[in-house]
Amino acid sequence: MRRDTLDRSYVKALTTAAQKIYPDIRTISSCPTDPEVLIQGRPALLICSPNYLGLAGHPKVIGAFQRAAQQFGTGTVGSGIISGYTAAHRQVEKDLAQFMNEETAIFFNAVSDASAGVISAIVNPPLLPILEGVSADDLGSCAVFVDSQNHASILDAVRLAKPDKTYVYRHCDIEHLEQLLRRSSHPRKLVITDGYFSMSARVAPLVEIADLCEEFDAMLFVDDAHGTGVFGKTGRGTPEMLGVEERVDFWIGSTAKGLGVRGGYIAGPKELMNYLRISSRRYVFSGTLPAAIPAAVSEALKTASEESWRRQRVQENANMLRCGLAELGCDVRGEGHIVPWFIGDDGEVDRISHTLEEEGVFASAVRFPAVAKGEAIVRFMLMASHTDDHIEFTLEACANALRGMGKKPCHRRLEVPQEAQSLYA
Repeated sequence: MRRDTLDRSYVKALTTAAQKIYPDIRTISSCPTDPEVLIQGRPALLICSPNYLGLAGHPKVIGAFQRAAQQFGTGTVGSGIISGYTAAHRQVEKDLAQFMNEETAIFFNAVSDASAGVISAIVNPPLLPILEGVSADDLGSCAVFVDSQNHASILDAVRLAKPDKTYVYRHCDIEHLEQLLRRSSHPRKLVITDGYFSMSARVAPLVEIADLCEEFDAMLFVDDAHGTGVFGKTGRGTPEMLGVEERVDFWIGSTAKGLGVRGGYIAGPKELMNYLRISSRRYVFSGTLPAAIPAAVSEALKTASEESWRRQRVQENANMLRCGLAELGCDVRGEGHIVPWFIGDDGEVDRISHTLEEEGVFASAVRFPAVAKGEAIVRFMLMASHTDDHIEFTLEACANALRGMGKKPCHRRLEVPQEAQSLYA
């Protein structure tokens, strides 16, 4: 749009108003997933990256990326289902299937694409007009039940899927979900939840949700983007940790956070994967990622398995920070490797984040619309590559931020109490 056209259009009112809330996006001039980075030319401790296992900068993962780029080039350009797949794309799906202990897997460009593709293919099948032997009348109406704090990409995916009815239940509230399931008379029911919520840092009550799904004949969809690679005995994620792997019907994982690369996936029976591969529009009509990406994912899966200590280390780091913040008098919430410091006011969270950056700590100030009004947080995301000194440095910066708010930090012990050892190690 030309400048003069913009000035005459109704869009001008939107863009003018947006200038008042446009964030100050920082520029990182070093590796953006290392614990220590250069931000705006100044050294800082990075503690807001979901590179949980610290694999994004691992030499083996980088080496796999470089070799594949040399062999396959910088881009695949076309849709894989039309133009074919590289050997790297085929291999990563084999590796993901093995990782998930399933027959086969589909590798998506992003975890949001995986969620959107699967939800639409199940809720409102796009190929229904050309599928023989099945009709909309045969399937019946569909109701979807979503946690109120599901990731925005999931909520958007549900809107695009256009179920006959969407029920929103209170965050991790089993009783409310049961009430809504009991109210629904739809023959098809699908409960959709994050496995580990990236803002509240709560683990979904999957055992209880699975019980309800069985009682009310509903299917269970879990998007475990922030649990992949970190939770569970082998790192498969939250369903593995909670022992409900066999009770989850659709289990979405991410290779862009804990595994440190890019992409998303779903794994399962070959028959189901074949259906999803041709029914997920985000998959069919998207060019595949450069082959260097799946090659790096394959290496990250291998490295995460060989260096399983990373899963324990990231939880130890999170426990150390969470306990330290609590001892300072901060309102810390949730569990696991994401540590939200609840602030509430948008302006206050901006001031705290700014103070932390001045102290040399880069942490996320999360405000509306990422969270509800009055629910602003400073969100710390721990990595296995953080050291004890990094945690101590962060806590000192937080203490100074409290002083800047006119609050006196409470006395803080330097050691992590024994009773605070990670439940998820």
